Amino acid sequence: MKAVTVGDRSDSFGGHGGNMVLEIKAALQTYGNHTTMVISRIYGLGGKDFYAEDGLKMFEFAIDASEKGFVEKPFDYHGHTAGDPSKAPKKVLEPMKYEDLKTGLITVTPDETTGKINVRIPPLRSLTKKPKRIAPGHGACPGCGIFSGLELFFKGIEGDIVALFHTGCAMVVTTGYPYSAHKATYIHNLFQNGAATLSGVVEMFHERKRRGELDHLGLQDDFTFVMITGDGGMDIGMGPAIGAALRNHRMIILEYDNEGYMNTGAQLSYSTPMGHRTSTSNVGKQQGGKVFHHKDTAQIMAATNIPYVFTGSEASPQDLVRKAAKAQWYAQNVGMVYGKILITCPLNWLSEDKDGSTIIDQAVNTCFFPLYEVEKGITTITYNPEEKGKRVPVGDWLKMMGKTKHLSKPEYAETLREFEGEIERRWNMLKAKHDNPYL
Repeated sequence: MKAVTVGDRSDSFGGHGGNMVLEIKAALQTYGNHTTMVISRIYGLGGKDFYAEDGLKMFEFAIDASEKGFVEKPFDYHGHTAGDPSKAPKKVLEPMKYEDLKTGLITVTPDETTGKINVRIPPLRSLTKKPKRIAPGHGACPGCGIFSGLELFFKGIEGDIVALFHTGCAMVVTTGYPYSAHKATYIHNLFQNGAATLSGVVEMFHERKRRGELDHLGLQDDFTFVMITGDGGMDIGMGPAIGAALRNHRMIILEYDNEGYMNTGAQLSYSTPMGHRTSTSNVGKQQGGKVFHHKDTAQIMAATNIPYVFTGSEASPQDLVRKAAKAQWYAQNVGMVYGKILITCPLNWLSEDKDGSTIIDQAVNTCFFPLYEVEKGITTITYNPEEKGKRVPVGDWLKMMGKTKHLSKPEYAETLREFEGEIERRWNMLKAKHDNPYL
């Protein structure tokens, strides 16, 4: 057989062909056929019908290739209407320069005696010269805390990154076709398999570097691979994330937790705290918000024994930047890192746009979202509101958000007490781990 045309009803974006043509090419390779030319065509775009004339055209593609001895267009779409070239997207931002990202302002050095990683960061104002890795002009809601939190974390990362974004708010609002707000190398993946995908990219990169196959590209050696996910991605994608942790790939998983599935209508996630209102945990006669406690993702990931786990908050910027720098060192030199930052969502939290950072700060001061790190199995609380004399009652924090104001009413007093008790239990457990390196 000199040539064959394969028509796929759906595309496999980035694969230069649909799923069936990829399977056929693989089968030909498996059986040692390196001569048959394969033409791939995607048909039926936009719901267009497929007629006998279209089938005849498929034969003509193969006949033309067999007569010429080569395939002029191995992959194309059939029956589509070409766009106007004059309306093609135009580049509006220049690529970031490596020398602007590798500032040398942050130093990370391992202590040979203690094994601890020492991080020195400059005054934060000096880091403002680093270019933002996500461009302005995206479609996030006013007051959304995702991008202020992510950009603060990225201030602690030196050099180039490859970022994989799970489906979620951060991905949806930054990739409105035909433009993208991502200024670094960007991959999009579904909720359930981002960690699996990025771990494959990590291993491919390091193996090809080892073989010398990338030397001609002049790439830097200090790439940092980061998977950005929401709490939804760490629900649906928890299995692959734990798998990547057990394999200890050199990458960072960074979770922005806004306590719900905001991308799809503010349903509850397993990170939604008890008593909080969402579109699937309503407040009324039968129910007072979510009826069970939130899962502790940071502790789950720490239990996989990866080298570094941390929590962070944009309300404590120096702490977050320092942890980002340490995370990068571990991801480049040791293995996998997991980090979690609490993110405000005014749309679902029913709070004022301007109050986001204050609400996040109070969440830390109630000990609901403690700031700590687990480095090589040893837990260290990096900010203790009790020692600073800043601890505030849980109820004061809950009154700042419309989604939790109901908890101050007498009829929900029992839910509030149970929520407060769980916060206290987890906080005391964390303090015990801080005091004892064997816990």
